[in-house]
Amino acid sequence: MANIHFQNKLILCLFLIIFSSCKHEKVYQAALFDIKVNLNELPDGKKPIFSQRHLKSREQKWIGGLFGSNQFTEWNEVLYNGTVIRINPQVAAPFDSESSAYPSQERSQYDFYDVTYINPAKTSFIARISGPNSIGNRFYLFTAQKSGLKVYSIDRPTVIKGDGQWENRDMLKIGPNLLMVDNDYIFNQKTGKAYEITRSGKDRIRGEFAALSPDKQTIAFTTSELLYQCHYPSGKVYSEPIDDQQLSKIVNNKTKDWPYNYFTWITVNGKMFLHPTI
Repeated sequence: MANIHFQNKLILCLFLIIFSSCKHEKVYQAALFDIKVNLNELPDGKKPIFSQRHLKSREQKWIGGLFGSNQFTEWNEVLYNGTVIRINPQVAAPFDSESSAYPSQERSQYDFYDVTYINPAKTSFIARISGPNSIGNRFYLFTAQKSGLKVYSIDRPTVIKGDGQWENRDMLKIGPNLLMVDNDYIFNQKTGKAYEITRSGKDRIRGEFAALSPDKQTIAFTTSELLYQCHYPSGKVYSEPIDDQQLSKIVNNKTKDWPYNYFTWITVNGKMFLHPTI
């Protein structure tokens, strides 16, 4: 009888050890990001605990297709209060989307390439994750709210088709506290506020970041035809035409700094924009 009692206790102990060693994880549904979301909210007045860890598989698997090799898979996980965050990237098709790519057919993901906090309290961060079939980048925003952790896809609707260069942009640090994601959003890490960059049409701006105004409120892009500028707090846009021949001369002239040797900052109704010097 004593042996049976001892065996039952042993089984119970083993069960508890196995159960406690299991990796707790939770899958979060990604919604489309809205700049109205309060990124500085503290859940129940307590600061959430985010932690990161790098893991490596114990077994090799074939990676890289026809010309690949057996490798030990490695990945980065982020935990929220001790629970591994997984993402279900299936988002509902936005009402103004004309793209058949919504919702993108992606599996639940948890490999975080990098993590960038976007507010002083570090209760909200942006993570970069690979796109479908591990091609391109996708950015997700994670914010601790009173109702729990919320996950958002930073991917505004677009109708671009067959243009890989502009389908997947990047995250750039364009100022001491400013991050630009996908040519579509500005995040102020000092205030924890987000802003939409006004598009010229339905697609994200097809251009490269060119300049940031001295007051840090206007961003300029070099496109194939325009110096496209947006005062992001107000959404106001100001553009200067650039023809292909002129742009070619400007880009190839290494002795002059684009765009400052050709434009100067002026103030129009309290907003700064670049204006031709000639």
